[in-house]
Amino acid sequence: MWTILALVLSFQVFALESFEKLTNVKILRVLPDNVVAVNRGLEDGVSRHDHAKFSNDVAGYSSRAICVKTSMNLSYWKLYRIPESEAFSLDYVYTITGMADKEIPSPLSDLRNEVIHIEEEKKAEKKDKGPDPFLIKSDLPQILTRNDLPDFDQAKKNQSVLQGYFDKDQFNKDLDHFKVSVFASPFVKQTMNESQSLRYGLRGLNAGTKYNLLTELEQQETKLKDPITKESATTKTTNGRIQFTINGLKPSVSSLSLIHYNAQHFTKLGTPSSHWQFGPVGMTWHLRRKKSWEAMDFSYIPLYDVRQTEIQKNGSVSSVKESGIRHGLRFGLKKRINEKVAFENHLWVRPFQDPASWEIETDNLNLVNDLKFIFNLTNHLFFDYNFIYQKDKLWNTLSGLPDSNTINSINIRYDFSLF
Repeated sequence: MWTILALVLSFQVFALESFEKLTNVKILRVLPDNVVAVNRGLEDGVSRHDHAKFSNDVAGYSSRAICVKTSMNLSYWKLYRIPESEAFSLDYVYTITGMADKEIPSPLSDLRNEVIHIEEEKKAEKKDKGPDPFLIKSDLPQILTRNDLPDFDQAKKNQSVLQGYFDKDQFNKDLDHFKVSVFASPFVKQTMNESQSLRYGLRGLNAGTKYNLLTELEQQETKLKDPITKESATTKTTNGRIQFTINGLKPSVSSLSLIHYNAQHFTKLGTPSSHWQFGPVGMTWHLRRKKSWEAMDFSYIPLYDVRQTEIQKNGSVSSVKESGIRHGLRFGLKKRINEKVAFENHLWVRPFQDPASWEIETDNLNLVNDLKFIFNLTNHLFFDYNFIYQKDKLWNTLSGLPDSNTINSINIRYDFSLF
């Protein structure tokens, strides 16, 4: 009679990942100082300061490069470490592969702090053909007062405010880039009840520049020993999560919306039979990026918490319902170690507040710390080692179990694009 609330959280940092590859890349322009413009930009997940290598099927490895400027459909790359200049040609089709920041030589790392001016191509100016002989003169008055003019500035301002929160065209475009991960954990070992588990599920996430939708569904089957009777038993756990983010509300601020569901049955008892956490509106602050860390952010979101647990007492089963408010605080780090290895850590602390007395229970934190090492095996296949620490007061008060738990798991994950 226990519950597992392992949350696998991710950051909303949109850049070229170490393991990510962009294919069908074409060089559109060659500029001075070994700068090239390619047909990949923000829509493809490329951002300024990205570090990558260029290769093609004809010449193989061609160069390493640092992205110095991006737009929606274009990006400009400063090339360095070019083994053979003949390996570059406008006729080739390239593959860009993300690399870790630590692979940048120290003299060239200063490029990430410089703003390189790149002149845009000038379009041919149209020659003035003179007055239009078919122009019809208007009968409108030649002089208008201020009261006669519509307030276009106010209309434009209102439109920009609304588009800052929701842009339908950009929303549809962002959802076109949707990736799915299918994973299985053949080995899961946890300290609570000395149990071993089999975990599997799927995860979906789009690579949008403004709007991001994350969906997760996880099933876990566990064989354990009852802490009282020492008899073997089997439990089944279901975890689900939907997370929606709007990026760029301000330069370093994004919105956060979250729904989380958890249910577990030990024999016929639900512990909990259902557990919902609703967070309609929260905020994420993207802290200053450092060369040693790829991402660092802090989030706050108020959560409406509803938890129902079944308890067996004197031969009968009764249901206990707990509801209230939790203040969701999340802090996370993400780091590329090298081209094949990445590291991330996510800490959730959610103190409970009783809506009747408005008292915050500092010992009821519903704490989860999720540490993960990610190893890239092939383009789409990953091997993950996951260590999770959990602390939940209600395990002890409702089910008589220890209030803390650690989970070690090995995950095999396969990523592919849905669209």
